[in-house]
Amino acid sequence: MKKKKRIPPKRNLDNYEEEYGPVNFNDKGRYADSSFVQLRREGQGFTKNEVRRKQNKKRRLKNGVRNFLITLGIVAFVAIVAAILSLTVFFNITTVNITGSEIYTAEELAKACTIEAGENLFLIDTQKCVNSIERSYPYIYSVKITRKLPATVNITVTDAKAVYAVNNADKTFILLDDNLKVLEKSAKSKPAGVIMITDAKVKSSDAGYAVEFEDENALDCITNLTNTIKTMGITEITSISSKNKNSNFIVYDSRITFELGSCDELEKKIYRGLAICEELNEHNNSVKGKINLTVDKQSYFTEE
Repeated sequence: MKKKKRIPPKRNLDNYEEEYGPVNFNDKGRYADSSFVQLRREGQGFTKNEVRRKQNKKRRLKNGVRNFLITLGIVAFVAIVAAILSLTVFFNITTVNITGSEIYTAEELAKACTIEAGENLFLIDTQKCVNSIERSYPYIYSVKITRKLPATVNITVTDAKAVYAVNNADKTFILLDDNLKVLEKSAKSKPAGVIMITDAKVKSSDAGYAVEFEDENALDCITNLTNTIKTMGITEITSISSKNKNSNFIVYDSRITFELGSCDELEKKIYRGLAICEELNEHNNSVKGKINLTVDKQSYFTEE
């Protein structure tokens, strides 16, 4: 007779917990206590292949960093040696060329040049040389210095020309370029086409340096006027004047005075004045008078 399979009686969960402790149905909690998992978290419990791969990876990283630092050190050392050699042994100047002037000879300009043969090509003070040439020879407008490897310096100069003039008490003239640098302190005559500066008293007029006026406001206004004239490229202006910061004038073609007032919005004022001059010239190109441009958007012409 076949025996029936015995089915174990169901246990009461409360009794089970009293006998064996609380039941935890959280998988994460159950495996969290696994000794193997704990070992994996602590970096242990890996297979031999896993340990070998991990060690090889660390070794390659360490070797890569070391090789990079070695290479970097070699490159830095070579760069330092090359820099030292280039500044002490190589690239010493053998030739200085000076060209461009029709007023001064290369030999004359060389006397003011502070760059000499034997100096290192990369250690020369170019600005010092520029300042020395421009101040020693006032009719030099600009100086450009370039280096040419391995041992040549090229200096290209541009001659200045008189653009403005100021009357001296002894009937001589102070001649200025368009940057108001003094070209001559007491010229006996003024070149044709220069623009006269009137009403502003000169404080200093040393050749090679910018002119200085007694009234600083007048200096600012005259500088603004000359810069505006240069920017606009006007060729019909024959004189400019600044009595103070609110009383400034320019004269067009020696016959029409633009009363500008302050130096605010100079370009707009001058454009308005030029437009009026064009209309006047259509009817009478010899008319004389004054144009009041001190009021914004309004202009008044008074014929003399």
